[in-house]
Amino acid sequence: MRIPLNHESKVPLYQQIEQHLRQGIQSGSLAADTRLPATRQLAKDLGVNRITVETAYAELEADGLVYSQVGSGTYVLAQAPLPALPKNDPGTPWPLWQQELQNGAVGTRRGSIDTLLRAAGHTHPISFAGGIGDPHLFPSDDYRKVVQKVLRRDGIDAFEYGDRSGYAPLRETVSHVLGSQGFHTRPENILITAGSQQALALVSQLILKPGDTILVEDPTYAGALDLFRAQDLKLAGVPVDERGMQVEKLERQLQRHHPKLIYTIPNFHNPTGTCLSGSRRHQLLAL
Repeated sequence: MRIPLNHESKVPLYQQIEQHLRQGIQSGSLAADTRLPATRQLAKDLGVNRITVETAYAELEADGLVYSQVGSGTYVLAQAPLPALPKNDPGTPWPLWQQELQNGAVGTRRGSIDTLLRAAGHTHPISFAGGIGDPHLFPSDDYRKVVQKVLRRDGIDAFEYGDRSGYAPLRETVSHVLGSQGFHTRPENILITAGSQQALALVSQLILKPGDTILVEDPTYAGALDLFRAQDLKLAGVPVDERGMQVEKLERQLQRHHPKLIYTIPNFHNPTGTCLSGSRRHQLLAL
């Protein structure tokens, strides 16, 4: 079997072999049940290590393109035809499970954000919806050094799950930071989550039930709104100005809706970037 290999290419040799065979299988030039050359023979013909050919075959087998029989060899699998996709007509009803998602408003905010970005017509739009900074500002070199330091220090333990409450030294540091801000707590009372979305999910699942009303800033973090809607919670908005949530309008909302939770982002609010003023923070706590 002739397989052109470019030893100067950045693409590994095993990938070049795998891609050539994959193309032959998908195009039909390598028919079903065709026996591929033995790995030893093909490696000799191509002038590569046998492990290189075995890795290429393993990639094809993992993708369901070939199968191997002990003592017999590696053969091309018959490719099942892909089911025809239904036409994307506006009047075509959605599958039931998608209708349920649509009725639950899951992901609709994400879709609306994408629609707005496309409507802007800019080749490289900057979206502030996710609260993500410019990745070019990330200290990648420092991060790489820290990762190497941790691997040298902890070895294989660095890949374990670890404490379910979170890395103990990190919880210790968080407790000190909170203490410096007037919130006295202990490390065992702190839970480290994978991000704000997981924290919101845990809190809302713990203290809220479907149909409960919560007060949110208007506007606020789109991911939180998607989560609250998915849990069938009722939302009531409180306006935001240059000093954060307009807490003076909050008491009326409390009397009207009797909410179970107030969701606010007092520091560097998403998406406005404002910070709740000190006087409003005291007023909010008083309420």
